[in-house]
Amino acid sequence: MPDHQYPNEVLISHGYLGCAPIYPSVAISICALAFFHQAHHTCPWYSIQSFCKTLCHMHQVPYHAYLTKQLSIAYDVYLEILHCIVNQLKKVIGRDTPNWQLLNACPACCYKLKNEPSLDFEWLVSIDGNNSLK
Repeated sequence: MPDHQYPNEVLISHGYLGCAPIYPSVAISICALAFFHQAHHTCPWYSIQSFCKTLCHMHQVPYHAYLTKQLSIAYDVYLEILHCIVNQLKKVIGRDTPNWQLLNACPACCYKLKNEPSLDFEWLVSIDGNNSLK
C-alpha cells in the first residue's frame, strides 16, 4: 500500500474528496459529486444548497450554511479534476490543437467531391435550436 503524505490522498484513493486542502474535516463522495453534476445538467435550477440539504436530510445531520460552502469547494475541485482529465484525454488522442474542431467538422455536411455539381443551397439550417435540421 503506497504511503500518503496528505489526508486528501487517502480520501481520494477511497472515493472521497476533502473540502480543505490540508486538514479536511468533511469529505464528499465522488459518486455524490458525479450525481450532482448530472442532476445539475438535467435541471440547472437544482442548486448546490438544495443538494446539500438533501444530503443532510439523508444522513440525518442538521443543515448548516457552512456545509453548503464546503460542498461548493469540493464540487469546484471535482470540476477541475474532470477538466484536467478531459484535457489529458484530448492530448492522448490528438484532439488538443486549437483548430481541431474546424479541421474535423462533420464530413457529411462539409465534404465535397471533385466534379460534384453545386447545389442551390449548400446548407439547410434553422434557428430553432437546430431541432428542425433533418
